[in-house]
Amino acid sequence: MRCCSFNSILAFLLSGVFLVSTGLFDKGAVAADPLHLTFPLECTMGGDCFVQNYVDHDPSAGYRDFHCGALTYDGHDGTDFRIPSIKIQKQGVIVLAAADGKVKAVRDGMPDALLTSATKADVAGEECGNGVVIDHRDGWQTQYCHMAQGSITVKPGNRILHGTPIGRVGLSGATEFPHLHLTVRHNGEIVDPFAPNYIQGSCSEQRAPTLFDDKDITFDYRDRIVLNFGFVDGPVTGDDIELGELKSRLPDHGSDAIVAYVRVIGLKKDDVQTFAIIGPDGEPIIKREFEPLAAPKAQNFIYIGLKKPKEGWKLGIYSAIYSISDGALPKANKWFFLQF
Repeated sequence: MRCCSFNSILAFLLSGVFLVSTGLFDKGAVAADPLHLTFPLECTMGGDCFVQNYVDHDPSAGYRDFHCGALTYDGHDGTDFRIPSIKIQKQGVIVLAAADGKVKAVRDGMPDALLTSATKADVAGEECGNGVVIDHRDGWQTQYCHMAQGSITVKPGNRILHGTPIGRVGLSGATEFPHLHLTVRHNGEIVDPFAPNYIQGSCSEQRAPTLFDDKDITFDYRDRIVLNFGFVDGPVTGDDIELGELKSRLPDHGSDAIVAYVRVIGLKKDDVQTFAIIGPDGEPIIKREFEPLAAPKAQNFIYIGLKKPKEGWKLGIYSAIYSISDGALPKANKWFFLQF
């Protein structure tokens, strides 16, 4: 799904439609004096916010991020900084200007609502949702999309410094999860802030130079991220996880079932997921190995569980163990616990 395509700043100013760059791929090196960015959110990178999608560097109908991975989709022209749930989004996650500059354009007033097939036409031409465009020095520009309705605090013409709050993360426009979409341009051309010197067809190193200056933030490329996990007292859906209210459904000694769930982003083709619940005696009470993935998965959630036995649940500590391997070597794992 293309979330943030635009034709011109003029069109944005006149009709509310943002601009699209015509040069999404194969930029080579950026200007000798690149724009220096600070992190655009008040959250902890790798803790309570993550990169869901990078810029797409594949000029064909396929897709490829700068690391030759699948954390993008066809035509994606920015970086999606994701937060774990709608509950956290509603609590308020501040969006910050990533560099000094002058506000070029603003749109506000679009409702916060998850995109569905039925509502896709409602945001046509306004896929960015509520957003801000900021002009910087030497032809640089940043654009911020999917912000919360009524949250934008700047106006066109305002001169602002990096780190200035400009609004909050929302669900406006073409979005299926709460996140900030950040697009960076230089002289109208898309620049990947995680690989500004990207050369078409290459695979950038894990610690390739970025445009971000924050010394205390780790911007290493990460996939296979366990985003949400926990125990519930029955079946769970992706919508349940997105709403972030599952702590109210923790199992207890009288529950009819114990269910463990995980939601993961950035799975790769051929990844094998294994999930088990271990009882108080240290033995698995349920274990499942899932089939290798036929294709990369931007997002995936699974759960396992079992009904209460006739003799009831044993008292003590239950643990869940989730792991990912590529069929040979372990790549990630997560342990979590329940006690009653």
